Amino acid sequence: MSVTNPKPSDPKPSDPRILNYGDHAVLVHWEVDGFDAAVSDTIHGLAARLRAKGAFTEVMPGYDSLVVSFDSDVMPMRSARRRVEDALRRVSTKDAQADGRLIEIAVDYSGPDLAAVAEHAGMSADAVIRAHVARDYRVCMMGFIPGFAFLSEVDTRLAMPRHATPRAHVPAGSVGIANWQTGIYGLDSPGGWQIIGRTDSIMFDASRDVPFLVEAGDRVRFVPA
Repeated sequence: MSVTNPKPSDPKPSDPRILNYGDHAVLVHWEVDGFDAAVSDTIHGLAARLRAKGAFTEVMPGYDSLVVSFDSDVMPMRSARRRVEDALRRVSTKDAQADGRLIEIAVDYSGPDLAAVAEHAGMSADAVIRAHVARDYRVCMMGFIPGFAFLSEVDTRLAMPRHATPRAHVPAGSVGIANWQTGIYGLDSPGGWQIIGRTDSIMFDASRDVPFLVEAGDRVRFVPA
């Protein structure tokens, strides 16, 4: 694994909606269809600015939204919204670039669904691997289990739906595809993604000083093991 500076990102997209999200959070939401690189850069640039303020209890980015939580006993909703709106006016792609890392992850591309993805794409297995490693991926958000990294879009030829019936067990470190997304399982888990490979990198270890190998805003570069 190595860490280097991330690549430049796309221009800032159109303005989102800013909504109250209960009594203790603000939702910033963009209307997009699928993955939008410019929206993603803006979301993570905004997240970096808001974290730097130190005024919010949590900043949680997603594919098309950002949830900003705050202590309503310390900060009223109107003040929270004003801070978010001010940060959004000032955000630039440089904020996202400064916040994220580029992390290389070695993958053994011998997953149980590699042949099925190749057939679905009308490509050879080697061509699927080359297409999967040909781009860097944004870590758009973390969930649904500790350490699971939801990454940005794959080459459109590789897009393939989840399994109709999820597997009962998918090993930690498995690298999969689900529709236009790719991702990495942080722990052993049930799951329905199309598994094309596996990494020995430990995505989540509660005993480490920093439990998560990657965080939202980072970028991932896959390297064939």
